[in-house]
Amino acid sequence: MFAKILIVGLIAVMPFSAMGVEHAWVVTTDYSTFGRARSVSGLGSGSGPWTVSGDLATIPGDATARHHDGLLYVVGRGGANLVQVYDPDNGPGGGLTLVREFSLGAGLNPQDIAFDEAGEAYISCYDQAVLLRVDPANEAILASYSTAGYADSDGLPETSWMQAVGNKLYLTCQKLDRNNWYAPTGPGKLLVFDMAAETFETPIDLVGADPYTRIEPVSDGNGGFDLRVGCAGFFGLTDGGIETVDLSAGISLGYDATEAELGGDVTAFASAGDELFVLISDASYITSLRRYDLVSGAVSVVATGSGYVYSDVVHDGAGQLIVADRTTGAAGLRVYDVISGAELTSGVLPTGLPPFMIVLPEADNASPVPPGFSHGNLSVSPPFPNPCNPRAEMVLRGHPDTTVGVSVFDLRGRRVFEDAIRLDGGGEGRWVFQGMDERGRHLPAAVYRVVAQSGAGYAARSITLIK
Repeated sequence: MFAKILIVGLIAVMPFSAMGVEHAWVVTTDYSTFGRARSVSGLGSGSGPWTVSGDLATIPGDATARHHDGLLYVVGRGGANLVQVYDPDNGPGGGLTLVREFSLGAGLNPQDIAFDEAGEAYISCYDQAVLLRVDPANEAILASYSTAGYADSDGLPETSWMQAVGNKLYLTCQKLDRNNWYAPTGPGKLLVFDMAAETFETPIDLVGADPYTRIEPVSDGNGGFDLRVGCAGFFGLTDGGIETVDLSAGISLGYDATEAELGGDVTAFASAGDELFVLISDASYITSLRRYDLVSGAVSVVATGSGYVYSDVVHDGAGQLIVADRTTGAAGLRVYDVISGAELTSGVLPTGLPPFMIVLPEADNASPVPPGFSHGNLSVSPPFPNPCNPRAEMVLRGHPDTTVGVSVFDLRGRRVFEDAIRLDGGGEGRWVFQGMDERGRHLPAAVYRVVAQSGAGYAARSITLIK
């Protein structure tokens, strides 16, 4: 399992504040026996400086982690079969104190840890068909729930990543054939466990096979949450994609983006408003970070690695993407601007051992709050019409009687137009896109990003210009 998981992009733990986080942790690995945990500071600032601490803790070589209720939980996968609990001392950079460490028993290959609203922990397992309920404080396994009914012919359902929403726990069920090189045996599922009733409900069938990424909560537009997950399908074939699951209906809504559109296997992703930032492995197993516009379907390449080197991407909630880069001799983290796609770090932020997973701090409440792309008290309405030829209008809302800067970027990150408008006494202003650059020349047909920024925050929209 260790070799396989090293191919997967591991993603930050949700939830976190939509206003941006200030620090995180990074899990590193020697690809064999041991890993390390470090802290990352300077996030959410928009301009850095970003710093990575020295090694703060020694952890298993194949580990995932989550932050919950002020503590960092490390799950040792593969043959480690243990849980470590760390107390972050004095905030980021202040160290990690090992509070407790306990074994879960041999042969489980635990994958992920999640918590209900009362703080009880659940652990998914890959090599046994069970879901565990655990009391970390007393180092005890309280209950074991069988998942064998969801297995294929090899007897195992391959459950991995989890996400709690209210009293329901959702688990990825990969359904892989271990007797055939872990090939998918059909579409994957999200298992649904009622933590209050302690029973499994009807699972949700996915469109794609092998749900491979973490599960990300996204707004359903009605005050609740849907879930988004990336399905890798067969590695080497562009047969998967990223899909959204409607929790109220208990069904998949289909692909938001297919691997055919994205140009390779989905290994990780992070959402930022109406865009997905996806780690892709192409036919030559070269990893890249790609931007997918959920409105227009436009795809652009933000960055390309030197080989199979990008392992993780997260959005800090304040306009920056943090990418884990495992390039030999230059392993560390890189920071990119969400709007322009430009790298903000002048070089890699070293992590010592290759980075494996970035862990964002959990919010103070237990409800998942995905990162939006409208921050502070400033918002921009969808452009109308969109697509446009060439004129479209947008409504900006923010603090009354304030000036808002408006910039237009092409998808290569170049600013092509800059303007400013004054919001009225009701905090509203209208801005018109004319399809022209700063010199009054007509822009070519393409997708553009309109970014509004003021002291109240910033917001962005995509607009498609046609001819």
